[in-house]
Amino acid sequence: MLARTIIFLLPLLVAQVSADKYHVRISTDDPIVKGGTIRFVATVYELSDGKQIVSDDTDFMFVWEDNAIPQHTRQVEAENATDSWSVTYDADTYPVGTYIVNVVVKRCIIVHVVCYEVTSARSYFDITETLNGKMLLLQNNNSIDTEFVSNASTVTHSIQVKETDKEYIDKATTILTYWFVDCTYYGISSDFNFTFNYTVPEEEHEVEALVMADFTPLPPTTTTTTTPPSTTTTTSKPTTHAPNVTTTVRPTGSTATTIRTGAVTKTLIKRDVASYNSSFPFVCNGTQVATDSKKSYGHFYRKIHVKAPISKVNVTGNNWIQHGDLLSLNVQCQGSRNIEYCVHYIYGAYNVTGNETCYAYISLDMCDFLIKRYLPGAKYTVLIIIRNEVSKVVQPVTVTMYEVTKQPQLSVIVVPVAFSLVAVVLIVFGIAYYIQNRSRFVIEVADFNFGQQYADMEYKTFRERLRDSITNAITRGPTPSSSEVPVWPPGRKYGSMT
Repeated sequence: MLARTIIFLLPLLVAQVSADKYHVRISTDDPIVKGGTIRFVATVYELSDGKQIVSDDTDFMFVWEDNAIPQHTRQVEAENATDSWSVTYDADTYPVGTYIVNVVVKRCIIVHVVCYEVTSARSYFDITETLNGKMLLLQNNNSIDTEFVSNASTVTHSIQVKETDKEYIDKATTILTYWFVDCTYYGISSDFNFTFNYTVPEEEHEVEALVMADFTPLPPTTTTTTTPPSTTTTTSKPTTHAPNVTTTVRPTGSTATTIRTGAVTKTLIKRDVASYNSSFPFVCNGTQVATDSKKSYGHFYRKIHVKAPISKVNVTGNNWIQHGDLLSLNVQCQGSRNIEYCVHYIYGAYNVTGNETCYAYISLDMCDFLIKRYLPGAKYTVLIIIRNEVSKVVQPVTVTMYEVTKQPQLSVIVVPVAFSLVAVVLIVFGIAYYIQNRSRFVIEVADFNFGQQYADMEYKTFRERLRDSITNAITRGPTPSSSEVPVWPPGRKYGSMT
């Protein structure tokens, strides 16, 4: 009894431990067109590090099922952590819509006897009415991701059908693509390609393509041979080869016919290789495509804005400049807005690769701008990068700096010499003038002798001179009035002028 209990509980315990260790992810290549084949891939990972388990001694059992009616199921034991499952959903059996696929991953202790679930997952996938893919624009062997195309070269429109859908429609007996530009029919191609020239810049166009894959079997070919006097009839087997349809573009001088279908006007170009059936659904302006169990359709749309590329770049200015002067260049070009530019200054010579770019661009309203810069070196390459939505131009300009031997200016020599000569002339003239007029000057000397001259005048002390002064002051005569003429003593009068 105990042994039976252990055998019963052991798988449950192991399952609980394993469930916390693994997880599974499902990847699909949906959506697919009805009738196509979808591929599911389940991969088991470890929760600890998220790495895929790749071990020869680790076996998993994958149990698949979907919710379609009738249901698809699959159970397989794999020797690694990955399993893939491909399922075809017949167009007559499975309608379009969203479906669910579920996978359960198990580990088996005893092969096909004792198995326990370790992880599970589910995923949604879609089955569509029309083909899946996109319209590519190719110009100068480059794929255009935006809506802008250049008017300077031919644009190739190419329909890229999803790989799963491409595998499905490759089984069709006939695959044709109908092309429309601005609701004008431009013909049929059998290789998903259409070329067109958009010559007028700043115009917008709408391009639509309708892909039709016809799975109707081709009728058998019957050949009748008459040989007198008897008749022999030979019937060949049906052929599955698609008819030889030539890719066509709008010819010059072709006849146009206008057909009205409701409110939509269709302009049809008559062809010899494949005439347009007026009863065929017209896709322009969002008209729905009629369904047919024997045919698969794909409608692809692209909006196009035509631009003129950058051209006629003209750089003027002096690229030979004296060391220390500013570089000044004027750049002009032609092209559609929006125009952006940037400038790189590279020391020395530089070879343009065409892959140059900038971290930041300057926007322009018109392609006319100035470049001013001080360059300290001897030789530079000024790299001018101009671009708009459809083109990029890299214009290099070599700039060379040169040294000039400085000569002293004329004023530095003439002015000092001239002023020195003037000074010498003034000095000589002054000396000559002084010598010539020296005799005219008379020097008169005045002898102011206010006292008597006594040669034998004795020395007197201060006391004696004071006493004499007081005595003279007492004995001096009266002071004459202002109206009288003063009478000076003979000893107080001026002497004669000599």
